[in-house]
Amino acid sequence: MPSLVFADAHLHSSPKGLGALRIARKFMERGGWFLALVMLPPWHYGVSISRKDAMEGYRRAIEIFLNECKAAKSTGVKVACLAGFHPAEIDKLIGIGFSPEEVLAIGEKILEIEAGLCKEGVLDGIGEVGRQHYKSMPERFAISTSLMIRAFEYARDNDCLVHLHLENAGSVTVNTVDNLAALVKTPRRRVVFHHASIRVARASTSIGYYATVPGKKELLRRLFTENISSLQRLMIESDYIDDPKRPCVSSCPWEIIENQLSLLNEGIVDEDVLARLNIDNVSKYYGVEPP
Repeated sequence: MPSLVFADAHLHSSPKGLGALRIARKFMERGGWFLALVMLPPWHYGVSISRKDAMEGYRRAIEIFLNECKAAKSTGVKVACLAGFHPAEIDKLIGIGFSPEEVLAIGEKILEIEAGLCKEGVLDGIGEVGRQHYKSMPERFAISTSLMIRAFEYARDNDCLVHLHLENAGSVTVNTVDNLAALVKTPRRRVVFHHASIRVARASTSIGYYATVPGKKELLRRLFTENISSLQRLMIESDYIDDPKRPCVSSCPWEIIENQLSLLNEGIVDEDVLARLNIDNVSKYYGVEPP
């Protein structure tokens, strides 16, 4: 294995796209050693949720996701698996006729199932949960916040990791989340601010949280140029959604490797920093043996 290897700290896969097996193989060919695979909302897997059997649909989606995790692991790449209740699912369910109370009850049940899988060691964490980063209705934000608090409770009690999907409002975002985590007494070291802006990454990592930043070249250039002090808690993600209709949104896993190598060749970053982001921090947060 080459001395410089790469991790993708948050991505998705779907059997309707490349699928986890092909993603993992292609990632390893480019020097990848670790993937944090995160569950997509059910409709990305071709699973519809109806009022008649909503829970059955969600159970099917979780089963598909767990099969994706098994497929990725079969390649030999290290894999962490997280399943949650994405804020977009709240808007989707209300949009097709579920009441806010019904959506909250479904979300709580899904998180309960996923927390049980964490306790059994089947899952490594809960994700994504959090808040909508786009315009939505107040009651939907309330549901999102309630479910984020519940995820924090499970993280505290079941040793789960948590990936947060949030708006990127700098210290305002971080402070509100930190207040909730403190009330629940969830350790900061278990929480990731996913798809974080540099402002959110700086504010969150400076007080003990982890953050994943998108591996887009110009964002990474800014990150390395501004030299964020808490590099020990930063990781790089593609947030790939494996949708053949939208290839490489937001990035492909192998693309974030190419971007880092390009900045290395330009002299913008050195191998020590890349090793810290791709190996040291990943090993500490996810509890995996480094390569």
